[in-house]
Amino acid sequence: MAPVVEALEISEARLGEAPHWHSEEGALYLLDIESATLIKYEKETRKYVTAKLEEKPHFFLPIEGKKNHFLVTQGRRVVEIEWAADGNPPKILRTITEVDHEYLKNELNDGKADPLGRLFTGSISEEHTPGSKKTGALYRIDPDGTTTKLASEIYVSNGLCWDLKAKAFYHIDSVSRAIQRFDYDVDTGNISNPRVVFSLADNELKGFPDGMTIDTDGNLWVAVWAGSNVLKIDPRQSLLLETIPIPAPQVTSLTFGGPNLDILYVTTARVDFEGIPDPPSGSTFAITGLNVRGHPNLKVRLDYN
Repeated sequence: MAPVVEALEISEARLGEAPHWHSEEGALYLLDIESATLIKYEKETRKYVTAKLEEKPHFFLPIEGKKNHFLVTQGRRVVEIEWAADGNPPKILRTITEVDHEYLKNELNDGKADPLGRLFTGSISEEHTPGSKKTGALYRIDPDGTTTKLASEIYVSNGLCWDLKAKAFYHIDSVSRAIQRFDYDVDTGNISNPRVVFSLADNELKGFPDGMTIDTDGNLWVAVWAGSNVLKIDPRQSLLLETIPIPAPQVTSLTFGGPNLDILYVTTARVDFEGIPDPPSGSTFAITGLNVRGHPNLKVRLDYN
């Protein structure tokens, strides 16, 4: 049976992003970056709740052991917020770290917790067109707040995921149109030996790789901005396995969720990039029938008050 792509009841976002499946709550958390809006969608009730921040967030991750506490970005900062999705506005509690002090117009972008709960996040260069200076970087924020720069000279940091069996960390710089693999040391959180494992240009594919996740078979699932699709890629063989069409050109990110982690949730946008696309652009989609499962989405650990 072919995969089924269904739009959820969530209102169309201007820039849907950062989906995170919260297994304990049976809920999908995500963002509309352009309107600085937090969104919580409950799968069983099909209802959703929203709230706004003053500054645009780029990721939205729950904190281990702290109910209703999350990390979000605010410019170059990672901040802790409290939000109960009960109609009250979120409270910004404190700044965890601030990066890219020499490039004040950079912004932090995608972020995820690694297998031990350390936060990995990277930044967007102020100028991020081919040939401009690459001022973005990739960082690891440990549970005690220590911030370590892992990689530099990045245009647009995106698409973070790990394969513990393969001791691999995968990362996307969207402007390069390629996926990199790093060797990954789970004990230290360090990465090394970067190399390209899949290039959209070399495979004559249109668009820019954006968000990314990984299934339990070790295959990557990549959202393609300006490509109207999701790609399934075997990074060990640099091989495109499957292309899933999405009825929106600006596909931004994705994650596995649902009780069995076999639903692929996909976010999209409707911003002015070579024109504003028509609906259902901006919708969040659920894809079923893929016959694969993902890993549980992980919370971030913070071990200091």
